[in-house]
Amino acid sequence: MTDEELEKLAQEISGELERLNIDPGSPPGRDDDKHTRVLKARKKALDNIKTAKEKGNIDREAKACLEYAIITEYAERSPLWFILARMRLASWFRFY
Repeated sequence: MTDEELEKLAQEISGELERLNIDPGSPPGRDDDKHTRVLKARKKALDNIKTAKEKGNIDREAKACLEYAIITEYAERSPLWFILARMRLASWFRFY
């Protein structure tokens, strides 16, 4: 990912989080809470990618990119994948 892509995605996520927090129409439901947690995890993964890229650590950058991809694709649908991503992809990814 380029720096511009990272910034664009971070801004989109921040905007979505603000929209969810400002919505006065109804109290937050279970789906909104789940979506908020997923968005925060995506933002944290993007921050990890950016930090690893700045430090030049390719291994951490690849792991953070994988974490972001799993969160983006599967976290809304499957709680198991979200848990694995939050656990930093478990220790078994270290060996590959």
